[in-house]
Amino acid sequence: MSFEKLVEDHHKLEFSGNVKMVAQQMQNPIRNAVTIVPATGEAQDAADLIGKLEYEEGEDRSRRNPENVPNRSRRWLVRPTVIETGQYLDKEDKFDAAMDPTSPLFRNHVLAVERGVQDRILGVRRNKSTGKFEISGSGVFGTASEGKRGGTKKTLPAANYVPHASAGLTTEKLRAAAEAMELEDFGFEGDMGIYCAISPKQKTDLLNLALATKTQLNQFDLKQIETGKPTTLLGITWIFTNRLPYNADGQRLLPMWTKDNIVCGMWQDVQGRIWNDGSAKNLPYIYADAYPDAVRIEDIGVRIIECVES
Repeated sequence: MSFEKLVEDHHKLEFSGNVKMVAQQMQNPIRNAVTIVPATGEAQDAADLIGKLEYEEGEDRSRRNPENVPNRSRRWLVRPTVIETGQYLDKEDKFDAAMDPTSPLFRNHVLAVERGVQDRILGVRRNKSTGKFEISGSGVFGTASEGKRGGTKKTLPAANYVPHASAGLTTEKLRAAAEAMELEDFGFEGDMGIYCAISPKQKTDLLNLALATKTQLNQFDLKQIETGKPTTLLGITWIFTNRLPYNADGQRLLPMWTKDNIVCGMWQDVQGRIWNDGSAKNLPYIYADAYPDAVRIEDIGVRIIECVES
């Protein structure tokens, strides 16, 4: 005898509201480090790229109007495939757990979609064979759609990478990446700040760095790093995640960017539904999904630090 439970209208409203509430409570920290905008249609322009201009010096009594035209291009957000999760509820206790926003069953499904949102922003995907993350899609790491109609695909230039130098995260690499961005005026113009995502191995590198130089870095809160909260060092806000990709040689890749230089378009943020599936013995079914895409505005505003992990 199969489990039968009629999903009433009040169940649908309750489940949908709980998904939105839990999604807000469990948002990944990457969200606060990028610019999130609403998106519609098949594609939406993220920014008109206008090259920087330098002033010209004119001549006294000259009647010539200056013609100082910047280079122009455009970056696009493209309507993505869905990030989704779902499950049939074939027992009474599963139904009760699905309606309880504090239950592991409920929160695991919401977290699954939220992880997908983070991966889309970063531009990564887990390789099912190796279990490791690799660059995929657009986002911080991936391929940006550029041009009048978005037909040009732009990958990050090799010059945007800081070589691993057979080491983990070091002050030399940090300074090299930050300096490269500052030389392009990222971190100088505007007040969005610089962010960098690091994995547990580089978290240990940071702790060792802070412990070794605690006199010079007395503003650095070790407890914040130990608890995994975003914190600041050398003008950079650090975000901890284990969902960073590896390159072909096995080095971990750490992205550094400014908030206004990464745009995430939300066709639909995390939402949930519950219904009876008439094609599956009328079992209750829960479902959660989201439709995000992300893109770099300017490549020069992103740097990737290669790190060897022992």
